[in-house]
Amino acid sequence: MSRFWVLIFSIILSWSSYAQILQVESHTLAGSNQQLPFWLWANQLGRYDRTNNFIQHFGLSGQYQSNIKDSDFAYELRSNLDLLLGKNSSIRFTEWYGRLDWRIFELNAGAFAENEKYNGLSASNGNLADTRNARPHPKIRLGFNRFVPIGVKWFSIYGFYEEGMLNDDRYVSDTHLHRKAFYFRFGTLDNFNFTGGLEHYVMWGGNHPTYGELPSWESYFDYILSRSGGSNALPTDQANIMGNQFGTYQVEISKQWNQYRSKFYISHPYDDRSGLELENYQDNLYGIFIEVKHKYPLIKSILLEYYYTKNQSGPFHLVPQGDGTDSGRGRDNYFNHGIYQSGVSYQKYGMVSPFFSPVIIHNDISMGFESTRFSGFHAGLNGYISESWHWKAMLSDIRHFGQYDKYGEDTFQPAKKQLSGQLSLTWEPPHMPITAGITFAADRNKLFEKANMFGALLQFSWRIVQNEG
Repeated sequence: MSRFWVLIFSIILSWSSYAQILQVESHTLAGSNQQLPFWLWANQLGRYDRTNNFIQHFGLSGQYQSNIKDSDFAYELRSNLDLLLGKNSSIRFTEWYGRLDWRIFELNAGAFAENEKYNGLSASNGNLADTRNARPHPKIRLGFNRFVPIGVKWFSIYGFYEEGMLNDDRYVSDTHLHRKAFYFRFGTLDNFNFTGGLEHYVMWGGNHPTYGELPSWESYFDYILSRSGGSNALPTDQANIMGNQFGTYQVEISKQWNQYRSKFYISHPYDDRSGLELENYQDNLYGIFIEVKHKYPLIKSILLEYYYTKNQSGPFHLVPQGDGTDSGRGRDNYFNHGIYQSGVSYQKYGMVSPFFSPVIIHNDISMGFESTRFSGFHAGLNGYISESWHWKAMLSDIRHFGQYDKYGEDTFQPAKKQLSGQLSLTWEPPHMPITAGITFAADRNKLFEKANMFGALLQFSWRIVQNEG
């Protein structure tokens, strides 16, 4: 252990020589009934195992960014090193990446998380398919660094193209994950705007335990263009389309007033053509977010979300078409897959909304989600008691129905209810480089192994270096 601390101090000294921001932090988590409550482990970048009743976390993060002299280029380097002590102790870089900006474009490479939206109150960060629930996986992304006006200032576009690798222990090892997104926006940020977009994901390639090596780069365009496979593909990919394809439609309407701003958003999942054609139009995340523009109000922002994923284009996959043929339309079973059986997970955590749960663990690898059909509400509030004291509260009330079985019935009968809450208080004095806080969380549910759980988190952070560089 002494060698470990020598290594940590060496890293701190080396980072402090270049970092503009260098921070150390400590999180102490404890839970009852040998588990952590939902809101102590969900949306924490996959750091905390819910089956631990005590975890000590030490973190070290560094960041440096600069413009390249006499050019339009700028770059950023960032890393987060985490040491976790508990039932399953580990040390790892949760985030590590570099970013290069040139005018309206940016190139990101490494393991990086999506930026937190809606003041961290959303249970799914506004997107059912991509959240901060799992550890970031290594990837390369090329795209715009902002919404770019096209011709007039009230119409702009944004998008990116990404390739990543799911290099964890999973059912199909060495799985690639492709992602692309395109958004358009009408209006301006200072008044009213409407934003719409489509995100498309493909799990492709890898080594299957039964079928061996799956088609790789030679079939790349079949994967990303959602085409049927050739003679080298699996029979299911020849009859349908290649890989595990899924995604979301994203909509956001934003309005600014003198005293506050509001946003209404929708995230609609699709898992195949029926979802793309909105046959599952009932299934959506609906959210509304209202934020006060005053600096330190008692209530800074309010968020309310409604979740419904029960339809899934109907309870049966094969539906008679009247001409003697059957068409596969229903039982979409979001973010699970028959070939890529680990589903949309990474390092045993769902990469999607944490309400798709529990993640099934078999032989120490993830095997998809037990419940993909659920409905319910999530609410979040935050604000300030004073300039130094900040508070945040969240409450989720979700009913889980499992999946459709072969008879079109719920696999959870009766439905399993999940009631999860959190209350946190944070002290961040002005002109001091420290932050301290406490969080209380509780669950009353039948979804996980323990019906009732209570837990708490103590946090402390110290910004060792904070300068302009």
